[in-house]
Amino acid sequence: MILKVGSIYAGAVDAFGYAVNQLNKPAQKFELSWQIEKERKAQKYLAKHHPNTKRYYYDEWFEQYNLEHVHILCGGDPCQPNSNAGLQLGEADDRFRWPFMLSLCKALRPSWIINENVTGSIGNMVLDKKITDLEKIGYQTQSFNIPAVACNAWHERKRIFLIAYANVQRRRELVCANYGDIFETCRPPIALGTCGNAFLQFSESMGEPALFPVDDGLPDHIFRLGAAGNSIYAAIPIILLNAIYEVEKIVNQ
Repeated sequence: MILKVGSIYAGAVDAFGYAVNQLNKPAQKFELSWQIEKERKAQKYLAKHHPNTKRYYYDEWFEQYNLEHVHILCGGDPCQPNSNAGLQLGEADDRFRWPFMLSLCKALRPSWIINENVTGSIGNMVLDKKITDLEKIGYQTQSFNIPAVACNAWHERKRIFLIAYANVQRRRELVCANYGDIFETCRPPIALGTCGNAFLQFSESMGEPALFPVDDGLPDHIFRLGAAGNSIYAAIPIILLNAIYEVEKIVNQ
């Protein structure tokens, strides 16, 4: 069984794409079908590490792209409208992209949706809006506050992961009521070498140092630093995708 994955707002690192690569060892479980990311520099890194994946730039052009259907749609829409460090304009912020991700959910009807954002989306009611929007179109939802430190990182980095599930024909119900058990079962051992160190993780996933000079000159270190800081802590997508795979194995028995 191979589950197809689409990644929106991928960034330079694309933690979900990285998770797919890690979980496909030794046997393939997932196929990263396409990525959407508007930043041109980020696209350079995506092309390097996901050469067989189709890449697109604009979330509002998905109809023109004629995107392939996927089982799992993953993405963390821009956090600036919700961040406690910003103006917290929420839906009034011109960087609020959730309506475009929702439109993609409606068009593709994936069985699973994983949306990530900051904890500020709780206080400004954006998380409630997302839950309402998804339940209106037939999805069951469950949100989780998963800090990076829960996966052995050296920093707290709280993030909200909203998981949505629905069979297109509405013939199935979510089969795992005890989320804690299946997440713990699917949690892989994490090597201590890069654990919690964003720069070492970037180097490991990208094959190049995040900040230090390389043979062909000084790298675009400011962009790299931003990419490492904005990326989802990679251990969490690994756990979530692995858990979904285990659920699908049960459902498809």
